[in-house]
Amino acid sequence: MQQAEDEITGLLERAQAGETGASEALMGRIYADLRTIARARLRNERADTLGTTALVHEAWLAMGRQDQARFQGRRHYYAYAAKAMRHVLVDRARRRAAGKRQADFHGLPMEHEDPLQLIAIDQALERLTTLNPRLARVVELRLFAGLSSREAGAAMQTTERTVERDWIKARALLAQWLDGEP
Repeated sequence: MQQAEDEITGLLERAQAGETGASEALMGRIYADLRTIARARLRNERADTLGTTALVHEAWLAMGRQDQARFQGRRHYYAYAAKAMRHVLVDRARRRAAGKRQADFHGLPMEHEDPLQLIAIDQALERLTTLNPRLARVVELRLFAGLSSREAGAAMQTTERTVERDWIKARALLAQWLDGEP
């Protein structure tokens, strides 16, 4: 496991340095992992949304446009990839929701069939990021990347229990905001 992490970190560093072929080698090495993240993210999506492969490719392209992004390693890169996938899905939801007026939110929905719900969750998540970036990162990793508490804890370099506590707090805040409470 550590050898795989070191290999991916090395490829990230070489790609960020502009080494020819490093980005392609990186994509080849992490493609299956990105598909796993995308599959988890799409698990509760409607059938007419992006497929796993398309989501990975759109997120990859979006990440490629972010020249200023620097990654500290595999975990940081995967968290960034999950966030890019979230933004791809939110942008698609906004386009689908154009013209719709309002939605009724009762708690933090775990299925994002209504594009307005996804947009509202994204707005609430932006508010949470301002209030407490760590709680927002837990939501991104758990809800959008589909990671378990243990996996999110490893990605954040914290304990599983801390992630579970943060997940409870974050969901409570998001549910409150989605219900229209200040």
